[in-house]
Amino acid sequence: MKISPATRARPREFDGSTPAEIAIFEAVEHLLRVQPLQDVTVAMILAEAGLSRANFYHYFANKFDVVAALVYRLFDDSYASAAPWASAPGKSRAKSIGASLQRTLDLWSEHGAVICAVIEHMHSVPAIAKAWQSAFDRFVATVAEQIEYERQTGAAPAGTDAQSIATMLVCGVERTFYVGSRSLDPRLPTPDDAVESLVALNFSAIYGRHPQPGRSAKKKRQSKPGLIEDSGIAALEVDEIGVEAPNQTAESILRATNELLLEGSLDELSVARILERADASRATFYFYFANKDEAFIALFRAAAAQVVSGMQRLAEFDREHPERITAMVASWLDLDDMTMAVIRNAVHEWPRRPELRNVYLASVNAMAGYLQRMIEGDRAAGIAVGGPSAPQFAATLIWTIERTVAGALANEEHLEDFESVKAMLGTLMTSSIYGR
Repeated sequence: MKISPATRARPREFDGSTPAEIAIFEAVEHLLRVQPLQDVTVAMILAEAGLSRANFYHYFANKFDVVAALVYRLFDDSYASAAPWASAPGKSRAKSIGASLQRTLDLWSEHGAVICAVIEHMHSVPAIAKAWQSAFDRFVATVAEQIEYERQTGAAPAGTDAQSIATMLVCGVERTFYVGSRSLDPRLPTPDDAVESLVALNFSAIYGRHPQPGRSAKKKRQSKPGLIEDSGIAALEVDEIGVEAPNQTAESILRATNELLLEGSLDELSVARILERADASRATFYFYFANKDEAFIALFRAAAAQVVSGMQRLAEFDREHPERITAMVASWLDLDDMTMAVIRNAVHEWPRRPELRNVYLASVNAMAGYLQRMIEGDRAAGIAVGGPSAPQFAATLIWTIERTVAGALANEEHLEDFESVKAMLGTLMTSSIYGR
């Protein structure tokens, strides 16, 4: 395998097979199994690999360069034979796409530490983003071509742009396998726990219906939809996210922070800029917040409460006519610019910021709880089709939505039109839960 010249600017190209390169790859992968990438240093890599600094810099510019090279290597090796893109669209490709899900699962199981590090830094390190995007785009193109084939043969209906649907589906695999690998979601403790739900979502997104149309958990309606009994799974309530009403001084600091996030990213933000915008002293800032991250988390708590409340309303409204869900989802994700600036930064930063991650996961858990109760109630009422386990299905659907929204807010290819993305997500929720 040749490393793409775009990955690094080195004196010459390397094929990733020299003893020194292999030793560096193995050292980095071993270190990532015990600590996050931000804590790994070149000195640690040298000690683990038994190489000199000159050996390292002959091949790589920095630790991120190594991870980017590893991504190319892992995907080339894992899909060297029977890759889904190696066959023409049709039945053989459909089978190879299904088989590739198992290969992807095996890849995550064996090299999850590396891939998780990639997910956590792809929005902040261009070299890693480029390497990951190369693999991501290949899967998107393959699935999109198959969707177009299914539409041309009349097996799948026309609808949302095939590339957008494919991107959403690949987003779902990426995010659910990530949270499963990191054991971040109690409903998806391993990547394997998402597979059945991912298959169901793929079918619904492509064909606009459930794999078993018309089948419900119970055919006789037992309760009015929208009036959902407690499922026994404790969904985090909105007030448990920890929103606190700030006083006027703290509010001015938070407002200044939020305004600056409209103009740039959290990484670009500094306490000095916040103080200048808020016209506050350094002592005042540190009286209320330990650092900029703490101020951002305060903003995110309020934004998360708003988003979770939207999911709660979705779960509680009368779903006698499920087709209304598409409009409800669009309304749920229709946030003002200030809130959207906070959400945009949160969806990109939470994987690599531990304090933010805890609050973020609590909010996702709350939404998954409401969605689970909605699915269970509507299956019992006979208006939702049967399918994968409700806890796993709810979590897989929520994480697919979360990652797709993250892509849209990052202006990723095929997700640039946020209005279309919201409609697509609403359609996915309707078809996957209600079979139409």
